[in-house]
Amino acid sequence: MNIEDKVKLRLESQGKRFEKFGLKYNPFPKSGTANTNESSEFTKSLSPIDDNVKQEIENYVIDSLFSEDENDHKLICTITGDYGTGKTQLLLYARSLILSLPRKAYVIYINNPETKLSELIGSVIEHIGQEQFKKYLWEKILSELKSQESLKNELIEFVTKKRIGQFSGDLFDEGNISINPFSTENEANHKAFLEAFIKLLPAPNDKKEFNNLLKQVIIQILLKDNENDLVIANYFYNLISEDFGVNKTWETLTSGTGQYLDNKVVKLLNAIINIVQGQGFERFYLLVDEFEDITSGRLGKKEVDNYSHNLRTLIDKERRWCLLIAMTSSALKDLRKISPPLVDRLTDREIRIERLTNEQARQIVINYLNTARNDNEKEQSTYPFSIEAINFVNSNSEELARLLLRRINFLLERASDILKEGEEITSEFAKQHLENYIS
Repeated sequence: MNIEDKVKLRLESQGKRFEKFGLKYNPFPKSGTANTNESSEFTKSLSPIDDNVKQEIENYVIDSLFSEDENDHKLICTITGDYGTGKTQLLLYARSLILSLPRKAYVIYINNPETKLSELIGSVIEHIGQEQFKKYLWEKILSELKSQESLKNELIEFVTKKRIGQFSGDLFDEGNISINPFSTENEANHKAFLEAFIKLLPAPNDKKEFNNLLKQVIIQILLKDNENDLVIANYFYNLISEDFGVNKTWETLTSGTGQYLDNKVVKLLNAIINIVQGQGFERFYLLVDEFEDITSGRLGKKEVDNYSHNLRTLIDKERRWCLLIAMTSSALKDLRKISPPLVDRLTDREIRIERLTNEQARQIVINYLNTARNDNEKEQSTYPFSIEAINFVNSNSEELARLLLRRINFLLERASDILKEGEEITSEFAKQHLENYIS
């Protein structure tokens, strides 16, 4: 069959290709890797097939969500295993559990720990969403500003003096001016708030002077909330006041006083947790994937030492967060040589994922097939795959879940083009079609 005929056949059967197998679609990931954008319900349906691993991750979630000491939430767990064993899938399963249980938790999944600890915290803000985080931060600043009459009056007094030459405490309250900066529509963000005041000022120099005054007031509030740390106060001010994004803000901070930010990650994480908890969240989780990158040669020995030291400090001093990381077993072994104290902290609990037995491989196939079957047709059948075919694929995939799923996807694609309803994907079919694919 030439390519034109294949395309015609594919177009004619689009949306119905897998119906002959009782499937709505091919449920196996092409890459063999977990989809970080899948819904929590879908992820939960793909629960761990190793009973021990399933029990251990569920214990971690329950113990961290419902700790007895509400001032000490910290619980750290490291997921280890060879490349392709399903560490990412287990992280996502943990996330789905956390979000489904009756405890309001903020969960952030990070796919790369970066090469500086400060950049890891920057990733936290990016994953919260820059605009969302700025909104949280601005609401906190505005609440403080409105509750502190002395600071509020500094701003009002500046405007009234410029407009009428003397302070009138009730100028805003009695509607003597057409624009009230403290009205709801002008409090949406820093820019709207600033512009509302600027419109009341007659001269360009007044506007520049007021901008500096508002900055001083905001920095004063941020210093109070962040242990008088000017670096963090300036960082947060830049976030809410400038048009550039998180990455540009990092560039600003890594020069001048910003070079000390790596030493302030404890305070910075503490500030972020304060802001998030202010929105009603009871727990804060970091789920960090591919943590082995810090031992992969991207960092020099001094950088690794600094990273390890700062992370140890962060773990020891901040207790209102939970950390779940995934890394290869070999990377954990390498990290133990570099920093045994850090590994001791990262392995409060360790969950090891082993390679697949044939029975586990069959269960993974069944679980994925059931996501594509009609709701009333969920079953423990491997159809259209024969058990022998799955055993063969697992053996030729080095018992790695990633390779197994990738090859099962490929075989189902070929079967949809070739096999008829009721026919099965046999080990012979698998051998024939994987011969060139594997090599």
